[in-house]
This record gives sequence, C-alpha cells and structure tokens, in this order.
Amino acid sequence: MPEADSPQSSDWHNPRHTTESNEFCNSFWGEDGYEIILGKSKLSNRILGELKAWYKERAALEADYAKRLQKLSKANIFNLMRYESEGLRNGFEKIREITAQSAHSHAELSGTFKTGLEGKLDGFISKREGVRKNPQASIEKLHKRVVELKILQEKARRRFEADSIAVNGYGAQLHLVQGREMDKISAKLDKAQGSIGITEKEYRVLTKNLQESSEEWNLQWKSFCDLMQDLEEDRIDFIRSSLWDYVNGISTICILEDEQCEKARQVLERCDTVQDIKKFIRHASTGRELDCAPSFIDYTRGEHESLSYLQSKNSRAPCAKFTRNSCRDGLTPKLETPSLIQDLATSVTAGPAKPPPEPVPEPSLTVHQAKKQLKRGGNIAEVIASYSLPTPSPVPAMRVHLQPAANLSPSGSHNPHHHNSFYGAGILVNNHHRLPQHIFDRPLPPHPSTPCVHAS
Repeated sequence: MPEADSPQSSDWHNPRHTTESNEFCNSFWGEDGYEIILGKSKLSNRILGELKAWYKERAALEADYAKRLQKLSKANIFNLMRYESEGLRNGFEKIREITAQSAHSHAELSGTFKTGLEGKLDGFISKREGVRKNPQASIEKLHKRVVELKILQEKARRRFEADSIAVNGYGAQLHLVQGREMDKISAKLDKAQGSIGITEKEYRVLTKNLQESSEEWNLQWKSFCDLMQDLEEDRIDFIRSSLWDYVNGISTICILEDEQCEKARQVLERCDTVQDIKKFIRHASTGRELDCAPSFIDYTRGEHESLSYLQSKNSRAPCAKFTRNSCRDGLTPKLETPSLIQDLATSVTAGPAKPPPEPVPEPSLTVHQAKKQLKRGGNIAEVIASYSLPTPSPVPAMRVHLQPAANLSPSGSHNPHHHNSFYGAGILVNNHHRLPQHIFDRPLPPHPSTPCVHAS
C-alpha cells in the first residue's frame, strides 16, 4: 500500500502511521499490521488466563476465610457465656451469630467467585478459542505462503533482469566487434537468449501466483481483522461485566455484614452494667450475715452445743451494711466510636504509605561547564574542586615511642654513598617501603660532577 503523509506516532502499537479509522480492517495492513494483530491476540489470551487464575485464588481465599470464621463461631468463649449476665450474654450471642453468618456469607461469595466468575470466564475463553483458532491458523499459513512467494518472485526478477541486461549488452557488442570476438559474443548471446526464456517464464509465473495470493490475502486478512475486532470488543465487554459483578459481590457482603453489625450494636446498647450486676446478685447472692467466730464452749462446766444455742448464735450475727469504696467515677461510659477506630478509618481511606523519594545527587560540573564558569568569572575554587580527586579517608595517627640511640640497630648495611645515586626529586623510604639488601650492593653510577673513568 502507498504510504500516507502523516506524522510518526510514538505509540508502540502503531510505529509507522497514525490513522483516524476505528476499524481494524482499515488500520492494520502491511507486515507490521500482521505482527501487531497477532501480538494483540496473544496478549489478550494471556490476560484472560491471568484473570481466571486470579479469580481462582480469590475464591480459595474466601473459602479459607469462611472456614476459619466458622471455626471461630464455635469457640469455647461462647460456651462460657451461659454463666455470664444477661446483657453480655446477649451481646456475645449476637457476635456468635454474626460470625457464623459472616462465615456463611463468605462461603457463598467463594462459590460465586468460583462458578459465577471463574466458571463463566472459563466458558468465555473456550468459546473465544473455538472461534479464533481455525481462522488464525489459516491466516498464518496464508501469510507464510505470501512471504515465500515474495522471496521467490524477487529472486526470479533479479535473474530475469540479469539475463535481459546480458542479452542487450551482447547484442550491442555484436556491432562493435568482428572475427573471432564476434563468434565468442554470438555464442554468449545465444546462451543468454536461451536462459532468458526460462527466467522470463519463471518470473511471469511467480508474479502471477503472487498477485493471486495477494488478492486472496487481502480478502482473508480483512475478514480476520473484522473477526479480531469482534473478539476484542467481546473480551472488553465481558471483562468489564465480570469485574462489575466482582465488586458488586464484595459490596453485597459488606452491606450484609454492616446490617448484622448494626444489630449487634443495638444489642450492646441494651447491655446495662448496673442491671447486670443486680441480676447477678439476685441470682447468686449468699446472704448478708457476716462471718462470726464461734464462742468458747467450756465442756468442763457441762456446756455443750444445743440447737437453741446455735439458733441464738445465728440470731446474734451482724448483717453487712458497708459503704462501697470504688475507683470508678460512677458515670456510664458512652458507646461512641473510639479514637482507635477513627484512626483506622483515616488510615484505610488514606491508602498505603508511599516511600519517601530518594534524594537526587547534584550533578558535578563537566569540563565544558567548568570552562564556561571560568569565562564568566565563576568561583575558581569550585572549578578546581570539580577536577580534584575525592577526599581520602582520614588515616589514624601513629603513636611514636622514643628509644635511646643505643637500642636502635640498623636493619641492614648502610652505604654512605647510597643517596648519591638518586637524582631529581627525593625519595622517602620508610619501614613500609624498605628496599632489599641486594639493592645496596650494586655498583654505584658516577656522580654527575665526576667524570667517567673507564678501565683500561
């Protein structure tokens, strides 16, 4: 197809031309169009497969959550509530019902994800694959044949072109030569004319086959583009509807759980601490009589415990009439949202915390920038610092222990003329750079001021 005069696009899926068409059949021609359409088909299939795996994992998560909630609804704490007062007992019973109902809701949600979302998506993938598989295989086979014909036709064209140039060249040379050279050129001309008939026929046949295959390709590719656009539109609509059902399912569970939580709040509002304490005292009270120590019975004088004596003793027991000393302020706490839950709501609304941005180091001056800064009269110290080496790490100072000269022993033989062998800049030799002994035993070079004397 002729190339249209249009600006280049920076989008990856349209590297050559921009187009205002909304149809695949008018937008994806040429070798790039074939690669892009098949790449899009492969990517779409991968996205559907990943979404199916995601639904499967989400359903398994809900099923596991429901199983653990069901186990929580049968915890031992709810068995102990039969010994609790009425207000708390009703509150715990409602919490148990909410937990069991939440377990049932999430189990149903897991089933919905598995059958309503994953199952339908699996059916959609199978249906889409059945519609796409055969046409795509046919178009790939036809594309391969067209590409091979283009290669063969181009090779035949070049051979026919070469034979035509040879025939025309030999024919022109016949009028310029005579004798034996004419015979040689005539022989070459006859050979080229014999070959050009074969190459011309081959070129014509391949060109005709390529034209027919190109016409078939145009028809098949147009139909395949229409099919792929239909499949892509169906895929987008299906995924949109599937995700809509997903969020609606979660929203439904949240609404149901909020309704159950509201019922629990109403039960907890009816829990009266004072009344629960009164009911517990009425039900389990053991009396008001104080514990009195028994009197002494003098059996030597004939005293003994009789029924009348016990009755008289019990009648004399004092009753409890104490005043309660409590650390409580006596005010009933209001059932309001504590700051902990408010902070939780704020954190959830704000979303996950973003990591702090990494500090961007200031770029160092380049040679060109440094020269420009010098020309503008910039700070010379900054320019010199830009060329300098990085600051070396500080070396800890070494402690020096002074010793008497008598205790010092030379590490090797000392040659008094040794330092005369060094010219130019001085060399500092310390314990870390100790020279081997054989260095000092070599013959010394002549001093610059002393003329060289050669042995006779």
